[in-house]
Amino acid sequence: MAQAGKGTKRAARARILVVEDEGIVAEDIQYRLENLGYAVPAVASSGEEAMKIAAETRPDLVLMDVVLKGTMNGVEAAKQMRDLFNIPVVYLTAYSDDNTLQGAKVTEPLGYVLKPFEERELQTTIEMALYRHEMERKLRESRQWLATTLRCISDAVIATDTQGRVKFMNAVAEDLTGWKQEEALGKELSRIFKANHSILISRDGREISIDDSAAPIKDDHGDISGVVLVFRDISERKHAEDALRQSEERYRNVVERSIQGIMIHQDSIIQFANPAFARIFGYSSPEEVIGINIWTDLIPPEERELLQARTAACLRGESIPVHQAWQAIHKNGTRVWIESGALRIMWHDRPAILAFLIDATERKNLEDQLRQTQRMEAVGKLAGGVAHDFNNLLTAITGYASLLLLKLQSDDPLRKDVDEIRKAGERAAALTSQLLAFSRKQILAPQNLDLNQLVANMDKMLRRLISEDIDLVTVPEKPLGWVKADPGQIEQVIVNLVVNARDAMPTGGKLTLETANVQFDEAYALSHVEVTPGPYAMLAVSDTGCGMDEETLSRIFEPFFTTKELGKGTGLGLSTVYGIVRQSGGHIWVYSEPTRGTTFKIYLPQVVESVRPLELSKGVTDLERGSETVLLVEDEEIVRNLVRNILQRKGYTVLEACNGNQALQVSESHSGPIHLLVTDVVMPGMSGRELAERVMTVRGEVKVLYMSGYTENAISRHGFLDPGVAFIQKPFTLAILTRTVRQVLDRTALYPIS
Repeated sequence: MAQAGKGTKRAARARILVVEDEGIVAEDIQYRLENLGYAVPAVASSGEEAMKIAAETRPDLVLMDVVLKGTMNGVEAAKQMRDLFNIPVVYLTAYSDDNTLQGAKVTEPLGYVLKPFEERELQTTIEMALYRHEMERKLRESRQWLATTLRCISDAVIATDTQGRVKFMNAVAEDLTGWKQEEALGKELSRIFKANHSILISRDGREISIDDSAAPIKDDHGDISGVVLVFRDISERKHAEDALRQSEERYRNVVERSIQGIMIHQDSIIQFANPAFARIFGYSSPEEVIGINIWTDLIPPEERELLQARTAACLRGESIPVHQAWQAIHKNGTRVWIESGALRIMWHDRPAILAFLIDATERKNLEDQLRQTQRMEAVGKLAGGVAHDFNNLLTAITGYASLLLLKLQSDDPLRKDVDEIRKAGERAAALTSQLLAFSRKQILAPQNLDLNQLVANMDKMLRRLISEDIDLVTVPEKPLGWVKADPGQIEQVIVNLVVNARDAMPTGGKLTLETANVQFDEAYALSHVEVTPGPYAMLAVSDTGCGMDEETLSRIFEPFFTTKELGKGTGLGLSTVYGIVRQSGGHIWVYSEPTRGTTFKIYLPQVVESVRPLELSKGVTDLERGSETVLLVEDEEIVRNLVRNILQRKGYTVLEACNGNQALQVSESHSGPIHLLVTDVVMPGMSGRELAERVMTVRGEVKVLYMSGYTENAISRHGFLDPGVAFIQKPFTLAILTRTVRQVLDRTALYPIS
């Protein structure tokens, strides 16, 4: 009972078709099967009947007699059942001879039961047949799954035996290698799979980029039975990688190598920056600025409100100015000028600001320099024009005051008042002279100068100018290149700067005069307005005084601008310095901070040629009278009358004219000699120089003395006196005029008189 129970429980699901042509035997088999717990859906007595029932019921197993009546014996029926329905067969036979067994083997039965048989033998054979059939089904499914997988995967697969001969290759491998599996089977792998590094060379010569890998195939004992090679076409990936590489290269060219700063900030924090951005703000690398808060670390308080408002507007999608200029904080704490534009972008799925910016500091400085130069030029033109007009008036004032003093007795009560008029005129003349210096309208007598020697010669005089609690130090560079400048004017520059430094150190300090050779290159010239590359001699005057703020620095060279108390400065000292330096072809820069002192640096172009200055003969200063004939040409009547009176008082015969044309007529109508032509330089119509040239063509012996409040024309190229030209600058005193006229007539000296 136990055995029957176990059998019933074990085989309850198996349905078995019995094929037996002996009725009694068939019933016995059915009985036994059912007793063992199997289901018997039907019993067939012939092969044809068995095929029909199998097609309808699809039993789990068939017990098939080998010898059947009819046209289809058991072997044929078993074969058709296997081929059509894949139903396992166990043969029942009373024959065990070799012929019977060999015939049955063709159908690959899952067992044999020889008649007569025991129930246990029958059950064991059936169970083994069912188990084997199930295992074969699973193996078949596994093989089908593997075959389907190998057909469907995008990787190419080739399997070999232990000798390296191809046993399998899937369709992808066929496509890539150009070999069909049936052609490749049994061939050496090296013939089928030709690869050079990561390049597969197919059968038709194509070169295909691949990735490949290989692994051993092991049997149940762990022994290697072959190798499986897996490879894939990565041509598209290679193309994508090349495209990505090119994209990254373009990115590096555009972003990494850009001279424009590029930055992304989100929630006020810098998330990305290129090298140019880091460089603009003084950082060594982009990594150093990532994580910085732009509002607290880069933007000064006075700029934040406007920039924060524009940033908020940009994040809201509103339009903002395409370009905006603002000041930023450099890593070293200084300020840099920035010009920027901004866009709203998405960064990690959140709004952010993409900013493009450039360092505009150098351009701003150049613009400031240009504005300062233009402003100074405009003021200079105004000052020069005013000084010219004043000089004509002052010539008359001081001249007539001097004539009046000659007529008054020494005890005359009016003499003191007239003398005060003369002194006031001379003080006014000094002011206009400073205005002319600022406006670069002076006449200079340049010489080759050694600034070291000039400073050394001034040492005693400079020490008298400063107080005892100021330490004067000179630091000359030797040898120092020579410059071409008017020594008197350069001395005036040094005196003005030393006095300015002294006044900046009321409680004492240190005053340093330093010289050096300096070479300005193209880069420096590009960043400084009106600077020409080349060698310069530098003269620096530095003090440890109170210093100046930016507002003061921006105006220090303007005429009449002063920070001194009322009555303690005219505001023309530094203006004069500026004008003399610029008219001498040089440049002046000032560096100062409050409480840290000031340094003025003057740069004058160095010269190579040797020029001998005109020297004054010392034996003629008292020979002021004469009897020669002088042709006086002056368009200002008050000046003309004064000069005529002065010369006539000294014994000269004076012919006068108010302009060039009238002077030519006088010259033509005068039958006697004309020894000297005294002419203004700037007159309506014909200039003094043109007049002199025309008179000299007729009267070759005539000598010429020019006079003017200033001159910009051919008598003085760029403010330098031409060799052989005699000139007297208004306003002049009676003594200077008469001495100069005498000197020109005697041909003893040719130089400007001021």
